[in-house]
Amino acid sequence: MSEKQSRRRLRGLAIAGGVTGGLAVGAALAWGVPRYLARRTRMASTDPYAHEPFELPPQSSVRTVDTRDGVAVHVETAGPDDADLTVVFAHGYMQDMATFYFLRKAIAEADRGGMSMRAVLYDQPGHGRSGALPRTEYGIDDLAEVLHDVLQAVAPVGPLVLVGHSMGGMTIQVYARKYEADFRERVKGVAFLSSSAAGLDTVETKPMRALRRLRRTVLPMLQQVAGWTPDLIDRSRLLAGDLGWLLTRRAAFGHADPPASLVSLVEQMNRRTSIQSIVGYARAILDHDETATLPLFKGLPSLVVVGDVDLLTPPEHSRRLAAALEGSRFALIAEAAHSPQLEYPGEISQLLLEMIDKVVAEIGEGTAASAAPASSGTPSPQSERDGARHRRWSPFSRHHGHRLEP
Repeated sequence: MSEKQSRRRLRGLAIAGGVTGGLAVGAALAWGVPRYLARRTRMASTDPYAHEPFELPPQSSVRTVDTRDGVAVHVETAGPDDADLTVVFAHGYMQDMATFYFLRKAIAEADRGGMSMRAVLYDQPGHGRSGALPRTEYGIDDLAEVLHDVLQAVAPVGPLVLVGHSMGGMTIQVYARKYEADFRERVKGVAFLSSSAAGLDTVETKPMRALRRLRRTVLPMLQQVAGWTPDLIDRSRLLAGDLGWLLTRRAAFGHADPPASLVSLVEQMNRRTSIQSIVGYARAILDHDETATLPLFKGLPSLVVVGDVDLLTPPEHSRRLAAALEGSRFALIAEAAHSPQLEYPGEISQLLLEMIDKVVAEIGEGTAASAAPASSGTPSPQSERDGARHRRWSPFSRHHGHRLEP
């Protein structure tokens, strides 16, 4: 081999080595930098919930309810089966029942003037530990039927309070329309957290534009390509790890310094939702319009809550919803995004329990007023103590109540 050829060969090896080294450094950075940043952020974050047992919430029973479509729905309850009032929680898109951890705990620990309460929570099909619906696309009507099946199996009798977050609120609206007789007879109060009655297809935020793109691009692939499977996408999402954590911290919270444990909780709920479910619910969310159903809620104690930086269901949607629900209470939570029940659990728990107090008073069992002597217009000392306890209940608060808009 000539000297010229030797130099050329060495130059080629150097270039190849440089390219390989660059790829290796790039891969190391792509893996190492997010890991370093996530670890550093977790360590720096002030976390009042670091020791909350999110994986072991209060529960009295765990069961599976098989729906009419053959979907195995994971259901948990907290409280006595014969409770005077059942509070049913329906979660939203890309989350699961864990989003109600603090509200579930509030129901389990609260004493509402002697009235026993029970919480019922379930994972929507294609979320958490529930099976997927046997179709490419899902509708909110399907979810209303799932709610009906869960109630029939777990809480077939007695008064109800329905609490819906995001898509769960839409589920409650459709349930009221499809099962109007049951709704009128049993539902005594409702709460809508970060929800909407219509118009999400016109929201011009980055998350909603991305959802519309998913509907246009990935959905046809799921419907038309025979044998195509989204498993590869789901595996890659599971590997995202620390990068997914950082993105969740930035996009899913309104507060500048969210607790690391809550970021992990939301990131895990998002990551456990398959791409098929993410795409399969897109049309249902974007096409949802139950404006004509809202008169069915007239006269019910109702609560409407939204974060002021919610990019999925912006505040104007909750304002319109509250305006349509005569007599409802509306709360705008400052520095909160799409899950105010996690960012400000004390405030939201307090608002929910105050709405439940109205339900208890209307049902007429175990209220402080009924405990007072009929001949006296002055509440008894015991009733005053009960009322004060009810008003001040907020054990999870990170702040001091100044986040609420009257």
